[in-house]
Amino acid sequence: MDSKNTERFAGLVLAAGLSRRAGTLKPAIEVAGRSLLAHAVDGLLQRCGQVVVVVGHEAKRVADLVAGRPEVKTVLNAAYEEDMFRSVQAGVGALPETLDGFFILPVDCPLVSAEVLEAMVLAFDADPDRHPVVPVHAGRGGHPVLLSANARESILEAGPPANLRTILQDLQARRITVASDTIHLDLDTPEDLARWLALIRNPQDEH
Repeated sequence: MDSKNTERFAGLVLAAGLSRRAGTLKPAIEVAGRSLLAHAVDGLLQRCGQVVVVVGHEAKRVADLVAGRPEVKTVLNAAYEEDMFRSVQAGVGALPETLDGFFILPVDCPLVSAEVLEAMVLAFDADPDRHPVVPVHAGRGGHPVLLSANARESILEAGPPANLRTILQDLQARRITVASDTIHLDLDTPEDLARWLALIRNPQDEH
């Protein structure tokens, strides 16, 4: 990917949570020799020049997973026990101001398709008003989402009960259909992890 193209966008990975449902630290779970966090970061770097990782619970351990990577920056959400939107705000506040837009991805949704990212960028660029873009498969939205740099102020100034969903609604997000159902892959359970392992071993099964 042309560097001048990737520099238009950054990625934001939300990796601050308590991982209660998983019973172990999600960002550190290893699949195919890499942590979930590394998979999420590398997926976004297919279309982004930089990725900001928001840490909180076991912050140092999570940050160490991407230490030494110049294209990755970590930022602490000290209020990580409150809600995910505080992580969104912490991450958005750390993004460069020169961007056209940024992707937001929870760390437990790490299977990022280059084709999905490209389809989202094309829809984003075709919209003169630069509304947020949400990928949809089989009628259901998924991750990541793409927002314009103009959304920064709305996010940073939002107070309770705002969340990412209400921000997307307020900014009249566009829903675009994509071919891949991996946008729905949420690694909350051992069954989710098994399905992802199957996709890695047999990528032709993705649909």
